[in-house]
Amino acid sequence: MHTHHAVAIGLALGCTPLEERIEIFDVEWCADERVEPAACVVDGDTFDLHSCAEMDSVEPERVRLLGIDAPEVANGDEPSDCYGDEATEYLQTLLQGRAFRLEFDAECEGNFGRTLAWVFIEVEADDPIAEELYRLGELGLQEDGSFEVLVNELVIRAGYARLYSDIGDGRYDGRLIEAAQQAAFGDEGLWAVCNG
Repeated sequence: MHTHHAVAIGLALGCTPLEERIEIFDVEWCADERVEPAACVVDGDTFDLHSCAEMDSVEPERVRLLGIDAPEVANGDEPSDCYGDEATEYLQTLLQGRAFRLEFDAECEGNFGRTLAWVFIEVEADDPIAEELYRLGELGLQEDGSFEVLVNELVIRAGYARLYSDIGDGRYDGRLIEAAQQAAFGDEGLWAVCNG
């Protein structure tokens, strides 16, 4: 008798749509994704929207890459941190002359009023950056041979930044944590030359 009840309950649940059997967690991002045409790089984890040539006439939106902490560049009397200039040049190489997609997380604004974002670029197979993407484990490789690259992840994986101290709950944090482990293990970039 008990077996028949268990079977009947199992059949009833099996016919019930999944969304009625479990609570669906609907994640809300602070803003919709958007595409931007150009950036003026400030340092290894920060850039302004608009090209550097436009900076005199436009008050830019400053964007901070989520989940990463790049070494600081010289500021006033403070010298650059180890690998600060290299990290800035690397981000410039990734963003210069490209359109990129911004995705957001639970909060859109961080310290100093900066927009917090996940940044994606498209890289074609013949792009100079593609060689490095292959070297770094075919990071972002698509079926057609192009790459969709999460810049935040690439900057860490290539050794130009470390994980931000409060990482853990962001939508791509798992990818960043894995990238940091691979960079440290492979002595990429700052891992090979900077102490601490």
